[in-house]
Formats: sequence, structure tokens, C-alpha cells
Amino acid sequence: MTDDILERLRWEELDVRLSETFTPATAISRVDAFHGRHQIRRRLTSIVRQAGQHAIIYGERGVGKTSLANVMSPFMNRFVSQSLDKARVNCYRNTTYESIWDALLKQAGVAPKERFQEITPEYVIDTLLRAEGRHLIFIIDELDRIEDKSVSILLADTIKALSDFSMDATLILIGVADDVDDLIASHESIDRCLVQIHLPRMMPDELAMIVAEGMAAVDMDISTHAVMQIAAMSFGLPHYVHALGLAAGHAAIDRMSRSVDVCDIDAAVKSVISESQQTLLAKFDMATSSPRRQNNYFQALLACALAKTDDLGYFRPANARSAYSRIMGGAQNISVVTRYLNGLCGEKRGAALHRIGEPRKYKYRFADPLMQPYALMRG
Repeated sequence: MTDDILERLRWEELDVRLSETFTPATAISRVDAFHGRHQIRRRLTSIVRQAGQHAIIYGERGVGKTSLANVMSPFMNRFVSQSLDKARVNCYRNTTYESIWDALLKQAGVAPKERFQEITPEYVIDTLLRAEGRHLIFIIDELDRIEDKSVSILLADTIKALSDFSMDATLILIGVADDVDDLIASHESIDRCLVQIHLPRMMPDELAMIVAEGMAAVDMDISTHAVMQIAAMSFGLPHYVHALGLAAGHAAIDRMSRSVDVCDIDAAVKSVISESQQTLLAKFDMATSSPRRQNNYFQALLACALAKTDDLGYFRPANARSAYSRIMGGAQNISVVTRYLNGLCGEKRGAALHRIGEPRKYKYRFADPLMQPYALMRG
């Protein structure tokens, strides 16, 4: 085998390792690949160690809730005396209470071989009482997708019963929402045993850690400025950190270099734009296209991406106006900006923005969080 072939194989192997480290298309499943969220992981560990405590994790789509759920059990095994067994189920529109617990109990290996009765909260408790000597973590993900509202009522009853019996089982609910009331029916008696954990977007230093440690894991390095650019363009969403990190690494390898620099970020942005999901491309085009030249929906959407937001990702027209004025090169009337914002909320523009509040006090947010970084890169 010639030296040229050996050299090419080394670069191809590095390319594969990079793709295994940065995974924008899937949630993180390994503890060593999960970075940040230290305080939240600490809270979850405390909840698992306390009998009768359960948790509900909520936040925007794309902030890493599923990745957190994936690594919870192996991470916590380091800090608890007994072995933790995890069972997890994803919910869909037609998911029922019975289908949730049928899957969870089977995964945990505690379901009876034959079942002749309906699965109810009482049935779940009776089954778990027979599973002594194990601490079970039950994770119910995508809770917001369920259309049947009775499911959340039954889950609340189950949480109350698990707490009353102080059982060695922890229930963790996960869903997309601004608050817990959007996910689970009000049940005053579970307030003391259901810990509410809001998962915000990641901090810039956490995003930078993902990039730097990911590159180090494959024996590559990256300049500080390149790390800062990736963190800034990702807007707190780990999906784009992984996408840009992967694309920037590929760009460096194409140069036959193990050092990622700013020039590779430019190539990464072009790559991420071209490889974005077709649904995102369609949403962007629907939001910004217009046959009239004087319509500046592209510039308005970019202004929304640059607008200062609160902890839940909402911004006010005044915030968008500041960004829009910078883009247009001069001060812009607030009424013009508001007209664009309301237009972007309409079905004609694919409801790119979500609006809450009352007239003159409206707040806006991207309906799809991934659209915000994408709009910035397109801009």
C-alpha cells in the first residue's frame, strides 16, 4: 500500500470519527458526549435520590431535553448506591395512558407475563410494589404531542400515588411548553412532589465546550474565534452547534488540516444552509418570498433573528425595530415593523412567528426555534 493511499485512509478515518462525535441529526446518548447543564443534572440527581420526588422538564423544542433524558440514568449511577434502571417512551398524537405504561413496564421487566385487566394508576402501583430491590426511572418524552387530555389527569394521579407510597420509582415527564400547565392537568396535591425544571437554551460557554471538547476527542483543534462564531450563530441550540462543528471539521479535513479556523466556519455555514431539512427551507421561503419588491419580509425575519429576547425566546416589536433599522440602514417606523411581524404570524407566511399577549403588548417568538439560527446564516 503506497504512502498516498495510507494518508488518504487516515483522513477518511478522521472524517468518520468526526461524524460520530458531532451528531446534529440525533440526540446525544453517551454521557461522555454530553456537555453542560451541570446545575440541572445536579437537581435531577437530587430528585432521584429522594423518595416520592418526580420531575417535569419543559422548554422549547431543540434545547436538548431528549439528550438530557438519554444520559440521565448512566450519569446518576455514579452518585446513587443502588443500580438505576431506565425505561423510556416517546409519545404521539394518539398515545394513551395504557400504551405508555404497557411499554414502560415491559421495558423495565416488571410487567406480568399475562394481563387480564385494564392498566390504571392502581394497576401501575400494584405492579411496581412487586418490583422490590430496584430503583426505576420512567421517562415519558414528547408529552405535548398527546391530544387526549385525560392522559395528563391519569399521569397526575399516578404521580400522587407513587409519592404517597414513597416507592423506589421516579417519573420524569418531558415536553415542549412555556409552563407546566401546558403539559399536565392541574392537580394541587402533586405540587409538593413534582419538581418543575425549565430547560432554557444553552449558555455560550456550554456551546463552546461542545465544540472544543468534540474537536479534542478526534485529535483536532479549533481557534478561539471559530468557537465563538459557532456559539454565537447557534443561538443556544445544540443542534446547530453539532451541525456547524461537523461541517467546519469537514472543511478543515478537506484542506488536509487538523486545525479548524475562521475560514472553515464560512464553508460550514454554506454547507449547513445547503443541507438543511427541506421542511425548514420551505418554511423560510414561504415566510420571506413576495412578488412585490417593496416587501422586505426577508429583512424583517432576519431582524427577528437578531432581536433581543427574554428567557423564553420572546421579543417585543421595539427589539425587532432596532435590528430592522440596522439592517435597512436607517431608523424605521414601529408601525412598519409591527405590520411585518403580524404578517409573519399569518398562515400566508407559514405562521413563522408565534404571538402572545394583547394588542399593543404583543410578544413574538419563532414558531420553530431552528428557524432563528437558519435565518441568521441566510442573512
